[in-house]
Amino acid sequence: MPTWRMLTALLDVIVPGECAACGLPGDPLCTDCLSALPVLEGAACMRCGYPMPREASGCAECIPGVGWARQALSYGDPVPRIISALKDQRRRVLAAPLADVMAAVIPRPGPGSVLVPVPMAPGGRADRGFNQAELIARHLAMRWALPLDDALVRHDGSHQRGADRAARLTQVGGSMHLRCAPPLHAVLVDDVITTGATITAAARALRAGGCARVGAVALARVTLALSPATVDRRKIHRGGHGHGTPGEG
Repeated sequence: MPTWRMLTALLDVIVPGECAACGLPGDPLCTDCLSALPVLEGAACMRCGYPMPREASGCAECIPGVGWARQALSYGDPVPRIISALKDQRRRVLAAPLADVMAAVIPRPGPGSVLVPVPMAPGGRADRGFNQAELIARHLAMRWALPLDDALVRHDGSHQRGADRAARLTQVGGSMHLRCAPPLHAVLVDDVITTGATITAAARALRAGGCARVGAVALARVTLALSPATVDRRKIHRGGHGHGTPGEG
């Protein structure tokens, strides 16, 4: 690791910071902002966790290639600011509290599950110095006491921000490859699910390598306008709740 990146990582730990959501000095995420996070709650698709007017066994937003998916938050205020602070401002210290949020909201995957972080393109990782999905996955693996396997590698250099679903599918199609034999039961970990194209490409690579079951978890998911009943703004607490993790397909 280059010296400047090592120094940046040390500064993340030893220099007092500010809340990534409100900017007040103190913890990376203050108590008030944690309490205001848009937790996904209420009726949802039982397969992919997407918010619905009423519970359903499947929906148009289900992500191809994965048997199930769950996400903790809607991608609404202040989540974009928090994600930007982690990725663009390189505030690695945010990975731990974000993993805490996921572990508190998303039920722990079943026995035999192995967490697999969604990889970044080499150019993006070299520029940022880390893969945010991997950072979150490592903390989440400790919270859930599950193994982690960095089984996937990505070869393309495309940027997906702002791209629609068709463009994303084109960009990531065939870009995911295995660096080693995949786990039998994999759970992909990402920061934000937008169209699901990246998760689909990763899942297909895992299945092609012999993985029998693939699920996915993410901190947040981009959704349509949500009703107040769907988003539960309350304090995050330890212990999963809400819709259970279904059997994987």
